[in-house]
Amino acid sequence: MNVEETRNVDILEELQDTAFSQQKVIRQARERIVRTQALKSYKTGLLFKRAKQQLFTEKQPRDFLKWMVGKLIKKDYHARRLKEFDPLEQVKLILTQAQDDLIACDPRNQERFVKKDTQRVFLFSSVPFYDIGGGQRSAQLARAFSTLGKQVYYIYAYPCREADIPDMEIPVCAHKSIESISLKYFERRVHPGDLAIFELPFAGFEAYLDCAKAHGAYTVYEQIDNWDTSLGAMFYQEELFGRYLEKADLITVTAKNLGEKIAKKSSRPYLYLPNAVNIEIFEPAKKYVRPADLATGKKTLLYFGSLWGEWLDWEKIEYVARKIPNCAINLIGDASGCKDRRKHLPNNVHFLGVKKQTDLPAYLAYTDFALLPFKNSEIGKYVSPLKLFEYMAMNVRVLATPLEDIRDYPNVICSDTNEGWVQAVLADVPKPDNTAFIAKNNWFCRCQELLERTGSVRRVYPSVSVIVLNHNNRAIIRRCVDSLLEYRRLANYEIVVVDNQSSDGSFEMLKEEYADRILLVRNEKNGCASGRNLGVQSAHGEYLCFLDSDQWVLSNLWLEQYLHILENHAEVGAVGWACGWFQPGSARGPINDMLELRGLENQRFAYRRDIAYLGTGGLMMKKAVFEEIGGFDEAYDPTCFEDTDLSLKIRHAGLELACCPNIPLVHVPHQTTHSGSGAHEKLFRHNMEYFENKWKCLHPELLEYYLDS
Repeated sequence: MNVEETRNVDILEELQDTAFSQQKVIRQARERIVRTQALKSYKTGLLFKRAKQQLFTEKQPRDFLKWMVGKLIKKDYHARRLKEFDPLEQVKLILTQAQDDLIACDPRNQERFVKKDTQRVFLFSSVPFYDIGGGQRSAQLARAFSTLGKQVYYIYAYPCREADIPDMEIPVCAHKSIESISLKYFERRVHPGDLAIFELPFAGFEAYLDCAKAHGAYTVYEQIDNWDTSLGAMFYQEELFGRYLEKADLITVTAKNLGEKIAKKSSRPYLYLPNAVNIEIFEPAKKYVRPADLATGKKTLLYFGSLWGEWLDWEKIEYVARKIPNCAINLIGDASGCKDRRKHLPNNVHFLGVKKQTDLPAYLAYTDFALLPFKNSEIGKYVSPLKLFEYMAMNVRVLATPLEDIRDYPNVICSDTNEGWVQAVLADVPKPDNTAFIAKNNWFCRCQELLERTGSVRRVYPSVSVIVLNHNNRAIIRRCVDSLLEYRRLANYEIVVVDNQSSDGSFEMLKEEYADRILLVRNEKNGCASGRNLGVQSAHGEYLCFLDSDQWVLSNLWLEQYLHILENHAEVGAVGWACGWFQPGSARGPINDMLELRGLENQRFAYRRDIAYLGTGGLMMKKAVFEEIGGFDEAYDPTCFEDTDLSLKIRHAGLELACCPNIPLVHVPHQTTHSGSGAHEKLFRHNMEYFENKWKCLHPELLEYYLDS
């Protein structure tokens, strides 16, 4: 190394040490804050601070008295929580955000990851991402936009008031309280063509709406509730609401009745954009373990969501429980505000507490009826029930009150009478299939509608060939092919299915049902490498995307991240959705499915490049690169290590690998390789030995990509 290179290495090491030490300082500071907050003297001082602020400054004696009485008699009256008056809570939040910033800026991470350079989406929400387990609309939009590769900034107005907040991953670039940022912070980040979404007419957000418009961002005001009720008591102002309707580039409403209210206040058109479902999370084909706390009965019933609202019809829940004593009714949510009510409910009503949204599918998988007991009140009739779409996605029969927006939904039983609910539960009904409905009512569809309004959806696609390998997967290959056909409205890619000597009727079924819409090729032997090579020989696209038959796509925008990386990063030879590393001295090792955020660590990053190899299921590359490196080595047939070998060939040719988990794909493993059997283990060891010997001779450094602990 010359003097300049040595100096650069020293500077990099110094920056790494600084970043590490600052993260350590932040951890120590947070620990001291927690210890301080636990002191009796600090809590007493906080009580006096609250009394002074609420009685004299904010003129809120009623809330203060509600809280005091509630503490004395151990009852929750839904007053503001004491921690909302604690300045150290804000300090903890700022420190957490600073730690996230340090992780993103850590020079070591700059080497391992590449930052996103895509469109920014700013979500101005009422509550934090983790409120009600991460189940509210703004959290759903955040997840979907992140999976589509956008830079998501989540900014919220009010703290979470739930008693027990579960730990969860927050898949956004930044998650901040409006009180912890400044307009300058926003100005530095917002650019022309970005998207800013405001979900309530909150006074503290208005300056950010004006700033977004001034900087050329596309602004959306979403009317998600009837704020002219107790729901908006803390912030709603008629005049301010009118200004939001006037200023936003687009107005959306989540319920038809909300549209009618908007029409009375503004002559501007609006877009009906109801709630939807996250189909990455709510997938009925996955296998779920029955949760230990789920109570089951002759019929198992479930509701999840808020349990404190005046719109919830407790009478129906109690009536069903008493009339059908051998059923079990499970209620998931924060029950701290309904302790009195619990005393009068029968024993077959079970309160399970707050759950993370990602835990809910397991409960639905063992449920006979999912409940939607909403009153047609001034709040209830304006609701687009988000949970309804999640119920339906899991193919659970839904029992609901007849709200305007859901009357015509398939497989939903609507009744306004208590007896009607009882009869519905007692009836014998088959399990529904809501696949077609959910394909058009998921969050990727909603995001696409918003992105198309901004003009940020790609209109011209290069030619792409999607190559799917199948071997005796008749039961699941339909899902893969159907999804590719459903979501090619924008790209119109070629679909090549290679059948590897299937004996279960797969080939005949594909030929009969899809012959005019796909290119079907028969491999004379069962081999992953030879089958994919055969598919490439039949493909006409400039780009190749390989999928397994037990994968399917989730959005018309599923190719955008692949193409963005390959077109803007010439050093990248292949982009993959799955990846792995070696253990020292072995070709075995961990895979990214074992890691948080599937190995991305921070949503400011687009992809990671310190990987050993990419899995072929969900890999995309240029056909020219594939041909240049000679394709798959067929010595690995029938399976094992052919994708690892292809990855090393790409690196050997001087190109990088990019693992990008932010692609709307689902993988539900459906083994055709008999993994774990003696025959498979023998094949694995044989191919691993061939792979190791080959690359020890060709390029041994490529076998030294280990996961940095």
